[in-house]
Amino acid sequence: MFQNHHVHAQVTKLKSGIRFEAGDFKAVLAKARNVNKPVFVEVYLTGCPHCDALAPVLEEKAVGDFYNANFISWKTEANSKESAAFQKDKGVTYPEFPLFFFFDANGDLIHTSNPAEHTSRQEFIQEVITHGKTALSPLQRTGSYPARFASGDRNLMFLIGYGKYSKAVKDQQKLTEINSELGKILVQPEDITGQAGFFVLSRLMNDYRNPLAQYFFGHLDEFKSKHAAKDVQGAGEAILYHTLYGPAGDSFSVDDIEKMRMDMGRLGISPADASARLLIKELDAYLRAKNTPGAVNRFNEYRKQVPNLALADYAYLMKYFNEKAPDQSYLAEMPVWAAAGLKAAKKEEQNSKIMAGLYLELSEAYHKMGHKDEAKKYAGQCLQTAKAAKEDLTKYNQQVARVQ
Repeated sequence: MFQNHHVHAQVTKLKSGIRFEAGDFKAVLAKARNVNKPVFVEVYLTGCPHCDALAPVLEEKAVGDFYNANFISWKTEANSKESAAFQKDKGVTYPEFPLFFFFDANGDLIHTSNPAEHTSRQEFIQEVITHGKTALSPLQRTGSYPARFASGDRNLMFLIGYGKYSKAVKDQQKLTEINSELGKILVQPEDITGQAGFFVLSRLMNDYRNPLAQYFFGHLDEFKSKHAAKDVQGAGEAILYHTLYGPAGDSFSVDDIEKMRMDMGRLGISPADASARLLIKELDAYLRAKNTPGAVNRFNEYRKQVPNLALADYAYLMKYFNEKAPDQSYLAEMPVWAAAGLKAAKKEEQNSKIMAGLYLELSEAYHKMGHKDEAKKYAGQCLQTAKAAKEDLTKYNQQVARVQ
């Protein structure tokens, strides 16, 4: 059995493997500049079995000899403060673990890779060394991928590697383009449902309209016959999430969102959960189409479907309609929603920021309707509640002044 990665991290300097520097990434990069060496970064996750399997390999003499001669090395646990600062500074994310990043001495990213686990220790050692050698080769490392793609390289494994790189550097536009090319290569059912196709769908796909994604949702039983049901569900959820919150997320119609909601049901997600996940995106689609009544009806349908909505839900949706509705046809519903929110409020929420927000939105709705007395009443109520909640009173005072 391999030991925990944290234990290995504490004794690494006593071994003959890679010498990982202490401190944060900026300090390590400064040292790399001084000695004019690139930087190797290992990102690991506590509890990840693949990370635990890798840890003793990084302590092997052959691995240490290569990396210590060619790189300044640093490791970070994915959930650590140092990791968060590193991600923010370099604009990267972690699609999977363990993950290798390589930077030149100026701090520019030149290569990313994911070491594959091997049962043979010698093969595992060579795998890790190969990643380092690739990082040192300008023609092979991932930094060369944009030029290769632009020149027409459409090899399947290259596209998958470029997709993983694009995901790591958070280039969703390029990832969509790569997925489009993968959709032209993986066209046979056995390819789409096979290992490569399922990897693309579960780890890279960010476009629901891609032919691969459409085949997936139209043939779920085929995938469940070859892959674990939980993995199939996870792949579908990932596709929908990355689609809706990706570069094309605001381009889908109401019909598109409704179809996604139905597909969620086919994945095994309950209708109530599917509605909850897609509600705002669905309302956005109605309002983009300037169909405010449609948005109102959809929210009211949702209220019937999920009758235990909380005060915070109503306060949020009232603010949403006040800010985003293209016309005032929703206003008659605002007192109804407010009453439902007040009824749902818990005792400890009576003098809360959330309650103050609900009163503010109700005041604004009455102001838009031209009902001055009600607007003033609830503006006063929101200010009184905000005072009790010890909130910053700026916006509440502004509402009081606005409705005078």
